Amino acid sequence: MKIYFIFCTFIFLFFVMILLSCSHEPVLMPDTPVVCFQEQVLPLINSNCAIPGCHSASSGEEEPPLTTYDEILNYVEPGKPNKSEIYKTITANSILEESMPPKPRLKLSSYQVSLISIWILQGAPDNSCPEPPCDTLDLTFSNDISPVIDIYCKGCHIGPDPSGGISLETYNQVLALAQNGRLYGSVSHDPLFKPMPYQSAQLSDCIVTMFRIWIENGSPNN
Repeated sequence: MKIYFIFCTFIFLFFVMILLSCSHEPVLMPDTPVVCFQEQVLPLINSNCAIPGCHSASSGEEEPPLTTYDEILNYVEPGKPNKSEIYKTITANSILEESMPPKPRLKLSSYQVSLISIWILQGAPDNSCPEPPCDTLDLTFSNDISPVIDIYCKGCHIGPDPSGGISLETYNQVLALAQNGRLYGSVSHDPLFKPMPYQSAQLSDCIVTMFRIWIENGSPNN
């Protein structure tokens, strides 16, 4: 009886291991919003991957650049995130797997990972979405400012060693830069400040205007 129990337990664990090893692609729901490469994926990869010392335009052969659509597509299998090198590295959990961004940099958030996953599932197009009507009424930090910082800025300005020693991880850190003028100076490409986001085009006029109005309103944590 004991031998039979051990045998059944072994068979059960064997099938569990098989199921866990299966790599099922995520399912794209019919109502999933379109993810835009130029406005969402490219700035996200530029901010988190295409930085000096990693996959920037000046990186060597060991760190191939990931600054353009063609360069990124070399590591993407359209429609199949689990077979795309970029997706596998940003979701790697095992110490035996290469994980990106490398430590001590922080891993991408679940929201950022989902953007890349959905873009790949949608065929990884080099698409650009039309800018929605610019609505600067009732601006809030949580709905309007923070999402822009998440996509365009946090890749460089977060973690134990943020670029330039400037962290944008918390509201208070963003507030300090808003109050001393460096935040708006950078996003508006004022010649007195270092233009941001890094290696990306200037933010749209609407987004820059939202930052200006939010700052003029006292930079509330709303």
